Amino acid sequence: MRKFLLCCGFLLPMSVATFYSLEEFADLLSIGKNIEFNEEEYELVWSSHPTENYYKQEYLRSHEDLNEFHKMLLVESIRGDVGVKDAVKIKINELEQQKKNNPVINYDLISNEELGESLLDFIISDQNYIYEWNAYRFQSQNVNGQNHLVLFGYSMRDSLNTNEELKEFFTEVKKARRELIGKLAQFEIPRVNPG
Repeated sequence: MRKFLLCCGFLLPMSVATFYSLEEFADLLSIGKNIEFNEEEYELVWSSHPTENYYKQEYLRSHEDLNEFHKMLLVESIRGDVGVKDAVKIKINELEQQKKNNPVINYDLISNEELGESLLDFIISDQNYIYEWNAYRFQSQNVNGQNHLVLFGYSMRDSLNTNEELKEFFTEVKKARRELIGKLAQFEIPRVNPG
């Protein structure tokens, strides 16, 4: 039960609609305020440290904001005894529960036993007009002798009002999915150092 409670915040979908101010947020994970991925630059736009062992940072391209974005990077860290398999199992269970009422939800899991990592990609929707494709890579990092479960995530999201827009979004995801998963799998996840 303790592991479940530790993971709850860690595994919330990043598409929760929230209002943000334009204030500057701290780099709580000490990984930098800019991350380059897939030949695009992402800037830190939001960070949070809601519990003693949990940190979260979100990055967007300079022309986007959190209320209306198309691409996002996400880095989260939980200090403690939560393992990669535990976190993946919790996320898959969450998706399976949502899938009962939302047929759009679909996912695929790739595990690298040698590295002890997993990459979960999935489609979610708010069942109205927001659709998201996410790819979450889970990794354990040792920081000063303590285990940190780190999630490095990529999100592609759109607000869709017509069937044509929906078709275009799924076509874009289908074209980009394999390449982006490969790049995410090869990406050197920053070493976190919360503090």
